[in-house]
Amino acid sequence: MIRESFNSGWMFSRGSGTALERTVNDTQKPVPVSLPHDAMIGEVRDPETLTGNATGYYPAETVHYTKEFELEDISGTTFLEFEGIYHNAAVYINGCLAAQHHNGYTAFAVDILPFLKQGKNTVKVLVRNGVSSSRWYTGTGIYRDVWLLRSGSVHIAPNGVKIATAEADEEAAALLIQTTLVNRDTEQQTLCLHHRISGTEISAPVTLAAGETRTVTLRFTLEHPRLWSADDPYLYECETELEGVDTEHTRFGVRTCSLDAGRGLRINDKPIKLRGGCIHQDHGVIGAVEHRDLTFRRIRKLKEAGYNAVRCAHFPTSRTVLEACDELGMLVMLELCDAWTTPKVEFDYSTWFLSHWKEDAAAMVELAFNHPSVIFYSIGNEICEVSDPHEVQYGRQICDHIRAMDPSRYITNCVNPVLSLMDRIPELAVRAGADINSILNGNAEELARLMASREIGEPLEEAFSYLDLAGYNYATFRYEADAAQYPHRVMLGAECYPGALYENWKLCEKLPQLIGDFGWAAWDYLGEAGVGQHRYGEALEYDLYGAYPWRSAGCGDFDLIGDRRPVSYWRQIVWGLRKDPYLAVQDPAHYGEKQSPTRWGWSDALRSWNYRDHEGKPIVVEVYSDAEEVELLVNGLSVGKQKTVRCKALFDTVYEPGELTAVNIRSGKPAERDRLKTASDDVHIEQTDLGGGIIELSVNDKDGNLNPEAVLTVTAETSGGLTILGFGTADPKSEENYFDKTIRTYHGRAFIVTRGEGQLKIEVQ
Repeated sequence: MIRESFNSGWMFSRGSGTALERTVNDTQKPVPVSLPHDAMIGEVRDPETLTGNATGYYPAETVHYTKEFELEDISGTTFLEFEGIYHNAAVYINGCLAAQHHNGYTAFAVDILPFLKQGKNTVKVLVRNGVSSSRWYTGTGIYRDVWLLRSGSVHIAPNGVKIATAEADEEAAALLIQTTLVNRDTEQQTLCLHHRISGTEISAPVTLAAGETRTVTLRFTLEHPRLWSADDPYLYECETELEGVDTEHTRFGVRTCSLDAGRGLRINDKPIKLRGGCIHQDHGVIGAVEHRDLTFRRIRKLKEAGYNAVRCAHFPTSRTVLEACDELGMLVMLELCDAWTTPKVEFDYSTWFLSHWKEDAAAMVELAFNHPSVIFYSIGNEICEVSDPHEVQYGRQICDHIRAMDPSRYITNCVNPVLSLMDRIPELAVRAGADINSILNGNAEELARLMASREIGEPLEEAFSYLDLAGYNYATFRYEADAAQYPHRVMLGAECYPGALYENWKLCEKLPQLIGDFGWAAWDYLGEAGVGQHRYGEALEYDLYGAYPWRSAGCGDFDLIGDRRPVSYWRQIVWGLRKDPYLAVQDPAHYGEKQSPTRWGWSDALRSWNYRDHEGKPIVVEVYSDAEEVELLVNGLSVGKQKTVRCKALFDTVYEPGELTAVNIRSGKPAERDRLKTASDDVHIEQTDLGGGIIELSVNDKDGNLNPEAVLTVTAETSGGLTILGFGTADPKSEENYFDKTIRTYHGRAFIVTRGEGQLKIEVQ
């Protein structure tokens, strides 16, 4: 098919745009927009909005888009393909309803040919997002790409080529190429189907009856294949031609996977442990807008930080994310949904589960099929009903459905044992001989003993039995117990507290059936506002969310604009990927106060040695290291040595401007070092243009040292055809809007994303 971008020339309006609505309120004037577009990020945040902290206090609403387009030739086949609309979309062509699509994360194609007329046509897309539908920021509108697909009456179906590796080694790979062909003609057609890969071709005649759709499978042998892996993400291209009437190009990778309790996960017969992180879809300052360069930047940064896997939680991700993971070598877990029949918010996926899970699972599989990076499907996240004898059967049905479409990938479910058994905890505690009153009063040891007990494991046996591997959310206490009790079970830490990595990774190294750990989260995200917030003094453990003006979760190895946080370096050291120590400094304004981050947070440590108002005052320095001992020096003078505990040492010292140095002590001798200097107050804004309209701004002194303490007011102006998609910082609770022209830097940094051609002028006020 001929694929053309359909992103330009749209008009955007709030409301449904119906005649009745215009009669009551005709004050909304449409504005021109280019897609992808997120209407929610352009809203003024409201502390009273119904969606509250879930969306970062951005209101959800109903909106619509219209576009006029001309087609002189309306023969053959014409589709509109939408990669993602959030959500409850209705597509109208020339006033007629052509399609409805409820899921905000799955792509869908609309056959618009029956509604077209020669010449001028109009498409309208209605997006109904005026209710609480999620626990995180979703965005509103047509936030991914739209494509116009055209071909003759005999054609290859949209996304109709699927390539699976039946078997492969260094000598040869056997590929199964499935091609869905459509004959909309009134006569039978016999045409030759060709597949070409790396100079090798296979062909076969195919007869299609009038009006027939048929899937044809050919077996292709690829000699001496270059196998795709995280270390060598090599991709092939298959050209598929239907005898001069249609052509498709498909990128794919050749790799094998195996999974068992004795040897764990192997890719191309090589063992691998997953250094994983969970990610959401938004890009911070531009909201949910799909942005190819930002997506590649994110996956590249995660790879450089030591990650080899991401979990796309808690919904199917975009095609662009998978392309980035394919090209850069990042393994992927795709997830179906956040709820089955029990709602977590009022109108979440549970509203649609019973009527739509089959088509949504099929859409997820279609998205993943040709992407070698995808190795796991997750059928849900912290599903409450998996211990219920009746509703646990939905999981079996979903697994059977997915395996029928794609038997080559492994299926998990991300189960939180505590949430799954919440209503039964008192009963199970009695059976296990645990003291429920002690547990309710916060006795962590008694709770851990209960959670590791057989009484907790048994109600989940059926839910895990039909999976290829058991996904555990926040369940470190079950790993060793279940490895002994269920020796054939393969396990995965599907969602884990960042601070628990040290213990989790030791268990990954010890237990062959525990194949990896996915921390929450790899990258900060909008919504679930304040879940990773840092607090001081006594704080309730489950008082998680932040009041307005909190906007982001405030957790993640990378902050909202992609700057790497100290926890990321600690993680890299625990993984054994970094030998140099790493310096971070706690906020001296809170010296002596108890630090009380949530379980998804970290300390308030920042990589900075700039605290002008605290000269001569006490300060705490954190050093992350895999050495048994580290030494700290301030301006060349030793503060002392400390033994590391869990790859971390704390030094209580006095702040003096200058240079801070951490030295690893190995076998009693100095080894690797890390240095941190005080930046001068003579600062300027330095711009780093990353291409694709992405510009990083940093507050640097004349020697290029970042000064996180300095706060500058920065204004951005554009001219020509250049527009600003987003302008802001990583501040998780700033009241600034991302569409303001003027912002204040945060921790010495800011970030701007533009679209179009023109000039950008940055000024410091």
